[in-house]
Amino acid sequence: MMDKVQGYLGRSMNLRTKLLLLFLALTLLPLSSQGVVNYLHFSQTMDRKTEQFTIDMVRQINTNLNRLLKDFERLSLLPLYDQMVLRILGKYNAPMGSGTWARSDDYLKMKLYTSGQAYDRPEIRGIHLISNSGILFSNLDSLAVHPVWDSRQDDWFAELDGSDGEWSLLPPHEPSYYTGGHEESYISVGRVLRDPGTLQRLGYVLIDIRLEAFGQLLSNLNFEQNASLMIVDRKRRLLFERTSAGGLSAYDQLFTRGQLRGYAGNQKVVLDGHPYLYVQHPSSYSGLSVISLTPIAVIQKESGEMLTFTFGFAVLCMAAVAVLAVLISYRITRPLIRLKHHMIRVEQGDFSQRVAQFSNDEFGQISRGFNRMMEEIHRLFNEVFLLGIREREAELSALQSQINPHFIYNTLESINMMAVRQKHVEVSDMVTALGKLLRYTIDKVDRMVPLGEELAFVQSYVRIQQVRYEGKLEVIYDIEEAVTECLIPKLMLQPLVENAVYHGVEGQEDGGMIWISALKFDQELLISVRDNGKGMTQAEMDELNEAISRQPANEALRGHAGDSLGLNNIAQRLRLIYGESASLSIDGSPGQGLVVTISIQLLPKGE
Repeated sequence: MMDKVQGYLGRSMNLRTKLLLLFLALTLLPLSSQGVVNYLHFSQTMDRKTEQFTIDMVRQINTNLNRLLKDFERLSLLPLYDQMVLRILGKYNAPMGSGTWARSDDYLKMKLYTSGQAYDRPEIRGIHLISNSGILFSNLDSLAVHPVWDSRQDDWFAELDGSDGEWSLLPPHEPSYYTGGHEESYISVGRVLRDPGTLQRLGYVLIDIRLEAFGQLLSNLNFEQNASLMIVDRKRRLLFERTSAGGLSAYDQLFTRGQLRGYAGNQKVVLDGHPYLYVQHPSSYSGLSVISLTPIAVIQKESGEMLTFTFGFAVLCMAAVAVLAVLISYRITRPLIRLKHHMIRVEQGDFSQRVAQFSNDEFGQISRGFNRMMEEIHRLFNEVFLLGIREREAELSALQSQINPHFIYNTLESINMMAVRQKHVEVSDMVTALGKLLRYTIDKVDRMVPLGEELAFVQSYVRIQQVRYEGKLEVIYDIEEAVTECLIPKLMLQPLVENAVYHGVEGQEDGGMIWISALKFDQELLISVRDNGKGMTQAEMDELNEAISRQPANEALRGHAGDSLGLNNIAQRLRLIYGESASLSIDGSPGQGLVVTISIQLLPKGE
């Protein structure tokens, strides 16, 4: 089926359309292939780089987070190296909830200590030292926190109480020791304080960190605004989350579906039908994990922009290539279209068409060949046209000469009988010979006759001329027996003999001689007619031979001195029948007569 369609298109489309399609195919296919390959390579490279950038960004966030937490850990260790702090906490060592008040100088000393630690640290909401009995010392104003706090009323404190001296990071909570109305949530770094000497628990230290401190970690990093960022602890509890531009919590979606614990490392996940790049980086120091959820569409944003640019540039290139292909195809095919129009007019019979403008390429050679062909066709047309007219005239003349031939034959026979009765032998011979001449020229219609029949016709003509010249004409025949069956054009020898009689013998008092010879040399038949007449000069013979060799077609049937079967006629007939394989030449000298030689290249039998 495809071959049929291609064959139909190949037959129905013109050359200009084929060239146009070829140019488009040769230019657009490589260009499109290169564009697709480049886009795929670029998009894959950009996607990998974007993914790697996201991974590196998450690692950097975790590094900054560790640096921040190490600073808070250091702050939680400082009370252990301050004897004043340990001594004051030791004063109020009693069961939790039993404390009532502390001395004012102790409050003042502890306030100065905690305020010094929290100085110029806006991310810290407050630093609190809590005794075993619940006395709370803070850097904050006394109106902002309760002086006595029972930790048992807050569930989150139980995790710190069981930490056994290690620093703990408590997830977002709302401490009850703050006064006033609703307090915001804080992340706390806490530690149990023990006496270095006795390892007895003296109290606790709590450092409340604002959630904005984690947000500031992203302020100096070029993190994607449409991505979600989460910080979770070892128990998968959320410490901080920065939602995407849509405001949806990715943690809620992962936690409610129970998928948070199942993810690890870097992989692609689908949430609500949208694909995301899930990147998780845990910290061996803090146990926290930074999790990033970046939409795949964001990662492929630059690839999409590249696709749009590539597609637009490809369309522009296709338009430019199409215009260029149209111009080139039109330029190439314009000479052919012009030549086609000339050929159409030639088909309609106008053989005067010629291509006027030439180029130096193959189209110029074709145009020159077309002009030469039209000139040759025009010449051959005129020759064939004129020869056709002459042949029609000859056929008409032959038809007219055949009007009632039996009446002529009967009349000649009556004259012959009268001559025999009157014993006029010469008259009887002339009448008999004339009858044979008439029968040969009228009854025979074949163009090619055996050489023997042509010689018999010549002999009848010679007998008439011998009677006319009263025996002063002598003809000698030198004919090879093998050539009598060779076919030659009809009426080929008689004009040569007639030419020898009138131009070689006539006018001589002693009469003349004519030699007729025919022989075969290899595949060449040589026929010559020679006389002993007055002959010609060399210049006259050269002029006559040249005139015979270049005789034009429209004068081919115009004989010598009005004779329709002259030398020119014979030469032209030989060229028409045999082409260049036959020739007629004249030779001789002044006072020695002329010899006319016909050379015919015989064809193998059957051709």
